[in-house]
Order: sequence, then structure tokens, then C-alpha cells
Amino acid sequence: MLSASDEPQSWQVIHRLLYPMMPDLPETLVELNRTSQDGELHVDIHRTEDCFRLTLRPTATNQIDWFKAKQTAILSKQRCDAVKHAPDLIWFTSRDGVLLWSNDAFSHYAESHNGPAAFCDHLAQILSDTNLSKPTRVKVALADTRPDLNRWLEVTRQDTDNGCVFFATGIDGMVHAEAAQHNFVQTLSKTFANLTTGLAIFDRDRRLMLFNPALVDLSRVPITFLSARPTLFEFFDKLRECRVMPEPKSYDDWRERLAKLVAAASDDRFRETWTLASGQTFDITGQPYPDGAIAFLFNDITAEVSLTRGYRVELDTLQSVIDMIEDAVCVFDSQGILTLCNTAYATLWNTDPDAGIPETTILDATQTWKSAFHPSPLWPELRDFVTNTTERASWDTDLRRKDGRELVCRIDPICHGATLIRFCHRTQQLDTHKGTEGLQIVSA
Repeated sequence: MLSASDEPQSWQVIHRLLYPMMPDLPETLVELNRTSQDGELHVDIHRTEDCFRLTLRPTATNQIDWFKAKQTAILSKQRCDAVKHAPDLIWFTSRDGVLLWSNDAFSHYAESHNGPAAFCDHLAQILSDTNLSKPTRVKVALADTRPDLNRWLEVTRQDTDNGCVFFATGIDGMVHAEAAQHNFVQTLSKTFANLTTGLAIFDRDRRLMLFNPALVDLSRVPITFLSARPTLFEFFDKLRECRVMPEPKSYDDWRERLAKLVAAASDDRFRETWTLASGQTFDITGQPYPDGAIAFLFNDITAEVSLTRGYRVELDTLQSVIDMIEDAVCVFDSQGILTLCNTAYATLWNTDPDAGIPETTILDATQTWKSAFHPSPLWPELRDFVTNTTERASWDTDLRRKDGRELVCRIDPICHGATLIRFCHRTQQLDTHKGTEGLQIVSA
């Protein structure tokens, strides 16, 4: 009745073993010379000099058979209780499908379906065309008027010599989670379908798990290829084959670079601009996703690049035009920040336009100009004029440098509240007017 182990057994182990047969056994060996009887079994406890002796004497003639039968009965009772109170549905039927036995969980489900026998027939009808050699998922409608009682079960059947035993596990939570996940993926797919950005998401095994129509349009990769779930390396090899990425000089270097690309995307450090021979320009970004996935975003920035280049050409043309003007020309915006000047201005005031434009204000400029001319009330008025947003009109004034040369300062309001300021030599002004006398240098 004990285990086959040779290790000594404590009284607690023996007490638990004998308790179902003799509930009145003492929990501790303190009672001496005790005899208990349970109809079929005598239990004697006697103390010797250095130990306790426990004797079990069945009243049956064949004591060995009695011990085996008693052990079998105990194990059968334990197993029956375990199956009866199991949380999963368990039921036993004859070969003809007649319900012979069911556990408490099965009976609980059957309460809403006219009892265990009717519920067993209902399940048999659902499972009639199903191969139950492996776990099979079925939906059980327990009540037509109460959809909340509908259940999903995963059913398995085991044939025995005496009939069939069925096991069913409730998987409502799993089914609802899968449905929620499916709906979420459907929502994402509909959202991604309307994006103009190409999207390619690779799972932790680096296989394509999701893409949108924009990726097909931008990459010109066949949709059949993408639907076959290519690996990440196969995907980029296909882009190279379709000439949707810059041609590498060395294929070995390209494979090594692609491995670094995957590592960079895993750390959210990958971003490249691909300029193709067709004139298209792509902005490629790699981003890590949960569970080891990686997403690559493909943006067609050809229009933006062309617009930027055209804008740059216009700026360069404008700069070239004003550099051809002999007058020193500068432009201040409505905030009084220097935004543009020509070469003549930089030469006249010994400034570096590229370095000085971001920091130069009308206050800084007038302080520099003021130090080169004789005193004049022009500078405060000029500062107010540049930052004033009310109605303005063009005007000019004569200035005399401390070296005796005369200049004319011309102020003109232009678009968006900006102001154009020109410094021109007096001789240039006089040449434009007939009958004007030549420039006279007056000593300072």
C-alpha cells in the first residue's frame, strides 16, 4: 500500500494512507496499545522497547486480495472525485451514443439545454461529421434566446472497450481574443490601404507579414511575390532586381550592408534616401515593433525634392541678380532680421553674409552704419520704419562718411512687411540727373 521507495516513511504519510479506512487513527503516536476495528480491518498499535508496531489484520480469509481490493477502491474514489470536479467537461457514452456518466461541469452546461441526456444528444449532432481524433473546435448554442450563453468548446474523443469518453475545454476567452485580434488587423489593413506611404512589416522570423497597396505601387514588386511572405533579404533583393533601390557596386558589400540595415532598423536607427536612375527619390525608414518585428516605411519624396531644388535655383538666381547690382543692397524682414544682402554690401561693410545673416538685426546694422557716418537723425527713424507694420512709403536721405564721401541711403518697403535698403554713391545719383554738378569732396 506504500510506494515502492525504500526510504523510511513517516507516521504522517501512513496516517494519510489509512485515514480513509480508519478515520479514528491518532494523528500522533502517543496512544499506546490501541486497537481499532472497521468491520473488515483490525488496526493494532503497540509500543515495544524502542519503537511502535502497527499491525493491520483484515477479517477476510485472503488478506492479500483484501489489501489489493482496498487500495484499488481508494484510488478509484480519488480518481472519480478528480474527474467529477474537473473544470473541463467530461462525459462517457456507450457505442450507440447513450449517455452513461458525466461530471459536474457537463451537468452545469446541460442545465440550459434540458438536462444532460438532451445536451449529450445536441453535442452528438454537432460532432457527427467531425473527426475527433484531434482537438476540434465547436460552437455550442445553449439557448436561442440568450446569446450570452453560447460557448466555444475544444472537444476530443477517446474510444475505450466500454464506450467513448469525451473531453471538452472551454475556449471562450481564446476565441474572443482571436476575434478581437482579427478585427484589429482588419482595421489596420483598411487604414494602411489608404496611406500613400508604402508599408512592409516583417515578423521576428524576418518574413513579410503585412504590406499595403502603396508598397506595390511604389516598389513595382508583383503582389504574388509579396503574398508569398518572402524573407527580408529576398524582399530587398527583389527591390534591387526591380531597380527600386540604388545599384550596389559589390554584391558582397551589399549583403553585408543589408545585415547592418536590419540591425539599425531593430534599434530605430535606420533612415536612408534612395535616388534612383528613373529620377524618383525615396525616403526609407526602419522602425522596431513589439515581439521582434521590424517595419519599413517607403515615402516617395520626388515632388518635395524637385520643389526644394527649384526653390534653391530661384534663390541662387535671385542672389546672382542682386550681386550684379553696384549699389550695396540689404533686406530686413518685418522683425528687423537681415535676410538678404549682395556682394557690394558685404564689401562696403566688410561682413560675411553667410555667417552674419542669421544673427544680424537692424539694431546691429545701424550701430555699424552709424560709426561710419557723421551724426544723423536717420538711424532711429530707420529702425522704427523697418519694424513698423503700418502704411509706409519710400524715402531717401543723404549721408556723409567720415572720410568725406557722400552716400545716398534709399529705403523702400517691399512685400510681406520687409524693407529694402540701398547705399549708393552720390556720383551715381548725380549722373542720373542732367545738369547736376560733379561730386565735391569736403574735408571732414
